[in-house]
Amino acid sequence: MGTREQFITEQAAALGPLDFIVVTPVPDPVAAIQLLHDEDGSYRATVEFATRPIASDHRAALVALAMTESDTGWTSEAIADAAGAAAQLDRILRDVLSSGDTAAVDVDHGSRRPMVEAQRKVDAMRARIDPIVAGIVGTTPTVDKDGDYVLRIGSTEVFVSPVAVPNMPAVVRVFAITNVGVNVTPELGLFIARLNFSLMFGRFALDTDHRAVWFSETLLGEAFGDEELRFIVATVAETADGWDDRIAQMFGGYTRATLPDDEQPARPKPGQPGAPESGGYL
Repeated sequence: MGTREQFITEQAAALGPLDFIVVTPVPDPVAAIQLLHDEDGSYRATVEFATRPIASDHRAALVALAMTESDTGWTSEAIADAAGAAAQLDRILRDVLSSGDTAAVDVDHGSRRPMVEAQRKVDAMRARIDPIVAGIVGTTPTVDKDGDYVLRIGSTEVFVSPVAVPNMPAVVRVFAITNVGVNVTPELGLFIARLNFSLMFGRFALDTDHRAVWFSETLLGEAFGDEELRFIVATVAETADGWDDRIAQMFGGYTRATLPDDEQPARPKPGQPGAPESGGYL
């Protein structure tokens, strides 16, 4: 076993479950090789190239090493132990990336555990939320492309969104769009601030980029009670329905309920990618 392979074996053996190393050739990182230590004790190597499509000789070499192509790159079969994983990684360096035994490589460490734990929290929240929201609407609720439940309650569309971010508390966001196309003025901002001060549950928010008004409330995702979620969904639906017409009368635009879906403006959800990072919500 060469010095490099021995070093990688030691690195792989030291990985905890869901930890990984990323090995890249120096100085020309054509591709990065990730070696993941899975929870069942096995290892898996993944190769991701800096540019696509990859060269035909790279593809042929990967196929010869029994690597399988996917959307994220090329992945090996499960490998039983650290020595076998290091041998596979070294073959990738030599046979695919033409990196000789003495060529320098960078080795970085990371872990997928926070992401996996966050996804498990979302799955656990969904298992609890499913029967509650089905009971509220009397049928299996619609789930949108973001994985949020969409509940039609009267004339209001209420979203129930389980969210878990690595190393942060899991939450359930319950929100509704009340108005779109409003006139964004200082008076509207002041109105929303005063209105929020009077509310016991939830808050209104102004998306200035999309001229939209929202109403939302957040629950701790691992601590909410069934009745608490039912209450908050009802509160969001009732409050949104109670104020949308008045906001439209005072500040123009349309209530969400009266504007057809094909005329809706772009509407990133609060707290999610695409929403304004600062200054967009009051």
